[in-house]
Amino acid sequence: MAEPYKLTAIPFLLLEGEDKGHLETVTFIATSERETEKWWSVNVGSYETDFSELVHSSAAKEIVNRLRSGETVEFPGRYELGQLKGFGGSWGD
Repeated sequence: MAEPYKLTAIPFLLLEGEDKGHLETVTFIATSERETEKWWSVNVGSYETDFSELVHSSAAKEIVNRLRSGETVEFPGRYELGQLKGFGGSWGD
């Protein structure tokens, strides 16, 4: 049986300039009892659609809104690592 992971998303908002407050990137952290994986992605406007692969579309919209306000968000539920590989961008940081 695959080990479950919790998924946390940490937003990075632009701090100054014309686009101050814009959601620029999101760092994702997947944590199980034994390991942690971390990666990030650039906001290309598809987060709501991407997140809908894991949660209901209304929850995906709420998560995106919370990230846009600068809030760190823990996704509801637990996921297999295979569901998360490449999710929201490429592995690495």
